[in-house]
Amino acid sequence: MNLEEKINLQKSKLQNGNPTIELSHPCRIGNGIISLSQSDSIESAKKFEQLIKDLEVYFFIPASGSGSRMFGSLFDFIKDGAPNDDTIEFIEHLLNSIEDFAFYNKLSLEVKNKLKSGEIEVNQFIELLITEKGFNFGHLPKGLIPFHKYGHFILNPFQEHILQGTQISGDKANFHFTIAEPFEDKIKHSIKILREITGFDFSFEFSLQDPATNSIAFTEGMEPAVNDSGNVIMRPAGHGALLKNLNDIQTDLIFIRNIDNIQHNNFAEVSIQTRKALGGVLVEFQQRAFKILQSIDNNTYQPEEFIELNKKFDLQVDQVLFDHPEEIYKILNRPIRICGMVKNEGQPGGGPFWIKDTDGKLSKQIVEKSQISTNSKQLGILIKSTHFNPVEIICAPKNYKGEKFDLFDFRDENKYFIVKKNAQGQDVKFIEEPGLWNGGMAKWTTLFYQIDSNCFSPVKTVLDLLKPLHREK
Repeated sequence: MNLEEKINLQKSKLQNGNPTIELSHPCRIGNGIISLSQSDSIESAKKFEQLIKDLEVYFFIPASGSGSRMFGSLFDFIKDGAPNDDTIEFIEHLLNSIEDFAFYNKLSLEVKNKLKSGEIEVNQFIELLITEKGFNFGHLPKGLIPFHKYGHFILNPFQEHILQGTQISGDKANFHFTIAEPFEDKIKHSIKILREITGFDFSFEFSLQDPATNSIAFTEGMEPAVNDSGNVIMRPAGHGALLKNLNDIQTDLIFIRNIDNIQHNNFAEVSIQTRKALGGVLVEFQQRAFKILQSIDNNTYQPEEFIELNKKFDLQVDQVLFDHPEEIYKILNRPIRICGMVKNEGQPGGGPFWIKDTDGKLSKQIVEKSQISTNSKQLGILIKSTHFNPVEIICAPKNYKGEKFDLFDFRDENKYFIVKKNAQGQDVKFIEEPGLWNGGMAKWTTLFYQIDSNCFSPVKTVLDLLKPLHREK
């Protein structure tokens, strides 16, 4: 697609407005979400530990986001103008708890003494943390910011993801991080330090968000925005653009988790066992589905096999299809994902819902709040939701013949997002690709399972690092 075609296509999408999704009802326990008993979870985790010997596993971690949002209040404090009460309270909390942060270990003795005595100049200290005058945390990738203390050692999220991943799949673990290119050497150095400390023999690789996926920025007058040199301004098209990166990975299973959602290893046992249990469930489902697909190809299909699968994994396929092997084949011959969902305890974001497509068919989807209509009926369904966006996603991207699916065949192109931002001093709007786990996986076979909230420890601001799952015991 050339530039002119891209401009016309994206302009048309902008003119059509933000696509909205028709919610039917929220996924809840017993209606779209399954809750494993403790005994089933233990059994499933053991099954995964046995099966992992014959499987290739990747951990896919989007990690290109910067730490600017983590330290937003610090930037607000040192910019021109009087900081508001919330910003002042934030800074007070930071300074009063400063010794509890992992990055405290990086401070010089002189700075530590000034902090203890109260002689520290606040603006200078903040600049030390977030600007190029010091550690530059406000501009580094979030994955390079020290998150956790282990005595005198500190670990960042890149290191912690590898540490936890190797406890799930051993030395066979492969890690794929999507990164910002300028920081590749620093990230490599950080990971090599972990390898030297632990002696673990894992593999890791990086990829970049393909510039070809970038979106055209448009002015309010719906003309392509241009910079001072007269070139069209392009914007990264959101995490949905990473579907290409995911599609390039050739493997049996892929664990997906955000870079900032990682626990201190002292509190990681629940997360590790949960991820193993979900992996065991996914492989069991896949084995059963593959057996049915093979029986259909061999003309030996028995509806009872699918009926049992449908019930055990809460697929809610209409029983009128049970005697139609060609329809069952279409349902099962897809990439599979299992999503670990936590109860919604006030975190921003969307969640799991049953939605209706244009043909009136129901499917389980992960929906962002921005995709939901603001009419009262739809908002009423939203309010009744009980669970948050997926904390864990595990993908099985191959068919029963061992061939990898082309994941783009299972994306819903019409589930894009319209975003408004300031770019190079101009107010612009542009298209973000269908979200990686939203429209990007809309046509996958989807399993939702409830998991423990101790598997969810996102770091949106630096103060989140004071929460129990990020602290030393």
